[in-house]
Amino acid sequence: MTQTPEQPSRLDRIEQLLFLTTTALGDTARQQQANTQAIAQVTARLDQLTLKVDGLTEDVQLLTDYFRQVITNAETDRETFQAEIRRIWEYLLQQGGNGHNRGTGA
Repeated sequence: MTQTPEQPSRLDRIEQLLFLTTTALGDTARQQQANTQAIAQVTARLDQLTLKVDGLTEDVQLLTDYFRQVITNAETDRETFQAEIRRIWEYLLQQGGNGHNRGTGA
């Protein structure tokens, strides 16, 4: 049995398959390396975002605490002012009238 030159031998076909497989494996390895680098970059960015979110969370907590204190102070001040106004009002009521009638004999 003689082989015709147009038909590749079994060894040629195996060599071609090995070449294609090796090329495909090389391409896959390069793509995997590129994917690994991309994942590393995304991970680094995610870490940066996490730090920023943590910082913002702390800032929001500080603002919340600050406003709670401002509100508490405002409530205390309001109570103090109301008590002072009440004291002044009571004093004025004890003085009788608007203060213009004293000493006029009227």
